[in-house]
Amino acid sequence: MFSLFRRSFSATASRLDRAVVYTTNGEPSNVLRVLTYPNIPPPQPNSVNIRFLLSPINPADSNVIEGVYPNKPTKTALGHTGKGSEDNHVFIPGNEGLARVTAVGPGVHSFRVNDWVIMIKQQVGTWSTDKNVAAVDVLKVPEAESLTETQAATLAVS
Repeated sequence: MFSLFRRSFSATASRLDRAVVYTTNGEPSNVLRVLTYPNIPPPQPNSVNIRFLLSPINPADSNVIEGVYPNKPTKTALGHTGKGSEDNHVFIPGNEGLARVTAVGPGVHSFRVNDWVIMIKQQVGTWSTDKNVAAVDVLKVPEAESLTETQAATLAVS
């Protein structure tokens, strides 16, 4: 199952933003798909754009996708399909991961481009390449230079 996603996320000549998504709960191998979406716009005030470097698969992620985990995600509007508004809303799984700040919005003073960050809000959808998030929803990785990407990517859960 996951070799399909690895292949879909592989590098291409032009950079594409992608996410593993689902629209309804169920067996992960039946409901997950990879979706390409438009590049994210510059960050709004008090937000940052991030690019995920690593997004581990936590066993609880499968439970979320199946719909049996107590903490439920909210749908994300990607606005890429040109269909009705409900068709543009998907769940993006992933609860932990390591991201790099790629742009900083007005009013954000605690982050700089290239800072490593982790998510502090649950069920934010880390199985995507790029994302715009509120600056209050991420935490700068402390002493990042002394950690590997793998160590940093699992700080919030492990």
